[in-house]
Amino acid sequence: MIYLTYYKNQLQLKIHINYRLIGITSIILFLTLHSTTDADESKVHFLDPIHQYDEIEPNDPFSKIKKKLEKSEMNSFSKSPNKYLAFLLKELSISIHSQLLVFSTTSLQLSKISPQNPRAIYFSDDVYVGYVPGGQIEVIGIDPQLGAIPYIFNIPTNKDSEHPLIHRSSRCMNCHASQDIGGIPGLLISSVVPGPGGGTIDRFRKDLTGHEIQFNDRFGGWHITGHNPFTQSWANHSGVMENGQIKRIKNPPGAKFKWDKYITNSSNLIAHLLLEHQVGFTNRCIEINYKFRELTNKQNLTSKNISLSNFLEKNSDELLSYLLFKNEAKLPPDTKFGNPTFISDFETKQTALGVSNGLRKLNLKNRLLENRCSYMICSNSFLGLPEQFKNLLLRKLKIILESKNEINLFSYLSNPEKENILRILSRSFYGFSNI
Repeated sequence: MIYLTYYKNQLQLKIHINYRLIGITSIILFLTLHSTTDADESKVHFLDPIHQYDEIEPNDPFSKIKKKLEKSEMNSFSKSPNKYLAFLLKELSISIHSQLLVFSTTSLQLSKISPQNPRAIYFSDDVYVGYVPGGQIEVIGIDPQLGAIPYIFNIPTNKDSEHPLIHRSSRCMNCHASQDIGGIPGLLISSVVPGPGGGTIDRFRKDLTGHEIQFNDRFGGWHITGHNPFTQSWANHSGVMENGQIKRIKNPPGAKFKWDKYITNSSNLIAHLLLEHQVGFTNRCIEINYKFRELTNKQNLTSKNISLSNFLEKNSDELLSYLLFKNEAKLPPDTKFGNPTFISDFETKQTALGVSNGLRKLNLKNRLLENRCSYMICSNSFLGLPEQFKNLLLRKLKIILESKNEINLFSYLSNPEKENILRILSRSFYGFSNI
């Protein structure tokens, strides 16, 4: 755990580091080990009355336009499903170039998904849209307190006098609040070996999401357009059983479907990498929010104080390490990414705090971001964290960034990179300078 002890000496902040486990004592961070509490290890019960998941009116990005859509107050009708989809994405400030195609039957609309009819995914920091040609629109918005809120509805046509009713889908929670992701209402990225029809032959990393996952364990059942350096992954491949073994069969993008069913002809690697990172970040934040509520509502005062302290320290350390890309899987050299339009869309996007900032600048040489502090610090999932937790994490973050000495846990961050991150956060993250 990272424990911070503060001493004021001539307006200078000192942090003590204790490396007792490795026989080294130094100044900067106080490290020790703590046992986890039962609350840390338990699964979340998202329908527990203390969370009010079904009772509270959602405050996610899609909820802000839902009523206007249903009342046809927006110019949403079109002869073309693609035109409606493009309209919807624009209203949600989602780039059409974030499109990713998945041909495994890992969705509520699995009967319509196949290698001949992949499902398209579009996303921004706080909202995700899924569309299967010939099927319904699926949306998941991230509420700061409740987590993932799923919706499903039909695409309106010129024959409709009204916009179809938009349902908040409880069926989606069979997967999006499964025990695989700890029972939280979260996000899923499946990686499977799909059979010829898209059904699953084998699964990878079913309970894991995030940029720490090795690339060969990602992309199964998904298309990657353009250059694909991860040839050992199951991207652009199906499988078939032969003599008790799974045989790989190539399934290049566009070989079994027509691109005109989609609003763009891309399922680019950059979008894959960003989606993986932010799903991992979002799920971690949602889990912290739910466990914090359960911990602070279900224990007596004496045990709560002890358990809460452990919980805050342990989880702030873990989220801080993820925020700073501590164990990021390294990109292979000379990877050709392409898709400059999506790069521009991503880097110039306005954040939830109303500013575009340098945290969204991509590196794409040996890592994802130029400045290794996640842009998701401006997302709904982070901003909705309990103030007690968030303030502790931000204090730890500021200390790390202000330190000119090498901090063992974050030695991969150079002083110039830390200075860049500190400058960006001080300029664009309200109140960070005064933490």
